[in-house]
Amino acid sequence: MAGHDAADDLFQELWLRVFKAAAHYEPRGQASSWLFKIARGVALNHLTRRGIWARTQSEDSAQDFPDPSPTPHTVLEHSDLKVRMRAALAALPREQREVFLLRESGGMSFKEIAAELDIPLGTALSRMNYALIKLKVSLRE
Repeated sequence: MAGHDAADDLFQELWLRVFKAAAHYEPRGQASSWLFKIARGVALNHLTRRGIWARTQSEDSAQDFPDPSPTPHTVLEHSDLKVRMRAALAALPREQREVFLLRESGGMSFKEIAAELDIPLGTALSRMNYALIKLKVSLRE
């Protein structure tokens, strides 16, 4: 399953889960947070089933942003950095990787991350700090 078919299937699975969970919804916070929690579960289940979540090198999950006229040297450097970054991310403990990705890829604030993961704000901040330290060391080597 790839591309648009996967997205369509995941979208349908998300709304099926929302429909099933609606009876248990308690409007304590924002509905978008509740919906995001369900979507996150669907996405993580999908990535785990496909073996992408823990994989260090995934061609399926690579995002290429090519230069308009890349040189062979630039292409080699770019692909090497992507491989090293994937390996460094995969080496992080799951909790640190999750906070890092929610912040950097998901664009969430630390307050939103803490609420989403049901952890104290200080824990979210410290997980990010440790993740950044470990990534810096990994990428420097």
